[in-house]
Amino acid sequence: MFVTRLSPISPYDQFQQKNPVTYDNVIIGAGILGLWAARHALRRGESVAVVEKREIGGGASGGFLGALMPHMPDNWNKKKQLQLDGLIQLPKAIEALQDDTGSNCGYRQCGRIMPLSHEKVLQQVSRRVDGAGKHWPDHQTMKVLDADAYGDWLNPKLAAHGIQHDTISARINPRATLFALAAYVKSRAEILEGVEVLKIDGTDVVLSNREVLSGGRVIVANGWEAYPLLQRYFDDFNDHKPIGRGVKGQAVLVAFEHDDTMPIVYHDGSYVVPHPENRLAIGSTSLNIWSGDADAFDVDNLSFYENALKLVPALADAPIVDQWAAVRPRNTLEGRGTFPWFGPTPLNDRVLALIGGFKITFGVAHLDFANGDFNAN
Repeated sequence: MFVTRLSPISPYDQFQQKNPVTYDNVIIGAGILGLWAARHALRRGESVAVVEKREIGGGASGGFLGALMPHMPDNWNKKKQLQLDGLIQLPKAIEALQDDTGSNCGYRQCGRIMPLSHEKVLQQVSRRVDGAGKHWPDHQTMKVLDADAYGDWLNPKLAAHGIQHDTISARINPRATLFALAAYVKSRAEILEGVEVLKIDGTDVVLSNREVLSGGRVIVANGWEAYPLLQRYFDDFNDHKPIGRGVKGQAVLVAFEHDDTMPIVYHDGSYVVPHPENRLAIGSTSLNIWSGDADAFDVDNLSFYENALKLVPALADAPIVDQWAAVRPRNTLEGRGTFPWFGPTPLNDRVLALIGGFKITFGVAHLDFANGDFNAN
């Protein structure tokens, strides 16, 4: 398991002897949140340095699932509104990124279908349909379709009471999006890969390569490994309790010939996400306790894949061509459940935390949290 820790042989006093290099923004983490934050800052004309312990997308952002699904529209709350705002604004943000870089991020508003296996869920679905009509934009819908509406794409035997269908869900290619963001940032700023952050002191960031970077603000966006760096910034706010933990997920990529017009299929924790070039992503698990390396794929934990084959039996002979495992950050801030924290920390408003998006991060990371335009807090 990876941890962020102070070096026993490089006391901070040794670094203080050097004059730190100063930037408007020092961003820790070259995943989806860190790179979007860098893009926003660069577009405002600010200077940026991005520090990444591994390589770009080396953590949870570097997968291939790419499902962008809204929270269910019943029992509406601030987190659901935040994600909806993100999903609505994402197409425009992706279009601008693609125009700037000449890349294709693989975005498509494909919709989502879910089998309704039990009669007891129909009342809940009715509340969801009503909620969608109230909270979603007029052109986005949720409704119930016949069990055989999608033929072999969804096993009708699992949809005894029909199929819940929404039009707002979408998919994106995570790796292609990271590639486009990295290309934009690298052409205008520096990304330090393979460099660990040892400590944040005020707005000075102490690095494992013996450099010290000073920021007008420090933006911490390195996933679950942000928690040790940020714990003291939340101690008084959170009664000195742990502010988050890592939850391991994994997925597989299969080769399957399709015309890329089908929706995402979701049921009982399993996702089937169609991508271009005859690829389908299938995921994912949520393990609170695991052994071994954080990014080690567990071949004994494939229940999500087995469930997907029941959902879409046509995938039975589709070969697995890639696999992914990583740990996602899940906030445990007192009284906030799994709410993300996107904004200044309680101890220092020049140290910002972009952590805890969990399963919604790719749908909201493009919002300019660091500039205060949006806040889930």
